[in-house]
Amino acid sequence: MERIPVATCLTLLISLLVSGPGLLQRGAEVAPGDSAFSLRPEAVRQWQVHRLVTYIFVYEDVISLVCGTVIAWYFASSFEKNMGTVKHCFCTVAFAFSSALLYLVLRAIVSGLLEIEDAKGFMPVAFAMLGVSITRSRMKRTVLFGFYFPMLLVPWLLLCMACLIPHSSFLGNICGLLIGEVYGYGYCLGLDLPEWAVSRLDQKFPFRLLKRIKGLKYVPGSLAERRASQSKKLNPVPGSYPTQTSHSSPPALPVVQMHTGAHALGSWPQHPLIHPHAPVPNPAAGAFGELYIQNHFHAPPGSSSSAFSQHLGAPAMPKRTDCTAAGLHQADTFPTTGAASGSVDLCRVHVG
Repeated sequence: MERIPVATCLTLLISLLVSGPGLLQRGAEVAPGDSAFSLRPEAVRQWQVHRLVTYIFVYEDVISLVCGTVIAWYFASSFEKNMGTVKHCFCTVAFAFSSALLYLVLRAIVSGLLEIEDAKGFMPVAFAMLGVSITRSRMKRTVLFGFYFPMLLVPWLLLCMACLIPHSSFLGNICGLLIGEVYGYGYCLGLDLPEWAVSRLDQKFPFRLLKRIKGLKYVPGSLAERRASQSKKLNPVPGSYPTQTSHSSPPALPVVQMHTGAHALGSWPQHPLIHPHAPVPNPAAGAFGELYIQNHFHAPPGSSSSAFSQHLGAPAMPKRTDCTAAGLHQADTFPTTGAASGSVDLCRVHVG
């Protein structure tokens, strides 16, 4: 099972700690909308600037908390795996802060015309991360609910679907999406962290402490280190799978070479085309002829080929004639296959 990114898990834990006490106080004196961490224009005017970031951890009911947890799990974890833990923490704070400022400006403009709900939850930051991923993607179309849609249209479709989530701020989600697209198109490169700075922050506190948490995944900020960790998954070490360790090559089978003929020679029979004086097999032989098998066994020391043939239940080897001996004398220049000095490699078995 793949481990959870540490920054995503930390975000979910803070959301539970911030919203948990308020959800447990059913019928308390404090109203849900009067949370000390939600984004309210009146509180920001009183210099409670911490609300510009802490509003992403606030949820008013259990349904919105569950929906926000699922959204943060999906979007934040994928964003952290692609960008790194340090860059994820930096972008989360930057997206939350810039989206809150844009939300306050737009709310002041349209507050006299529409009733605007307070921005809360992780959804504005999730839409900002979605906007970055869409703008930097090379895909032109994608499949959504079984239909093909252009990639640039997908965030706006999801924005309409987010209105079904309780206590979701439509204006806050639009602000997050606009901030993400601006960042994705590269208009904020001057405010972005360079890779060398991210690599240094990986060795500093508190990120050095986050690396030591067991069970959670810390994603390095260096692109080379992220690619190296991905290549280890794609190219496993040989022998890591059970099928590789238990594999064994099949045993080698003995090589058997057969030749049929009427007469057997003391050496390997030569082809008539190679040696014209070699004897031609008798066509009047039995139905199956005589079978010659090249074995890998040698005759016992001190025994002749005739004795070895009789030991196998076959008649003795015939003696060579003058013609045969002369033919073999001329064919000594050709190497014989399977011949060994001081041993007999051919035995005759009479089949029929």
